[in-house]
Amino acid sequence: MAMMTVLSEDEARRIAEPILRKYLQPFGYGGVSVSSEEDFDGAIVLRMSVNVERQVSGRAMVDVVGAIREALLDRGDERFAFLSYRRPDTDPAADAGPMSVSQADGR
Repeated sequence: MAMMTVLSEDEARRIAEPILRKYLQPFGYGGVSVSSEEDFDGAIVLRMSVNVERQVSGRAMVDVVGAIREALLDRGDERFAFLSYRRPDTDPAADAGPMSVSQADGR
């Protein structure tokens, strides 16, 4: 069985940034922070907190998580990335909630 590649948080951010910029520029993309943590079933996942100025459309959410998932897999990192969106005009606790890249492509 092949070993999974585990990218650093900084490497994951560098991979995600151009993808986020491409898909979320119309929504005022303003950067991302990335951390890794254990999820509810003990798997290590990536958490990406994305700064935007405007509400992100559902279509853009699906497209961006699928593109990030594909880019991570292309580099051998099989971890799921969960995205949450922060807008300056909303309470951070009231965001739309995380969306897993696995929800976009069925992996």
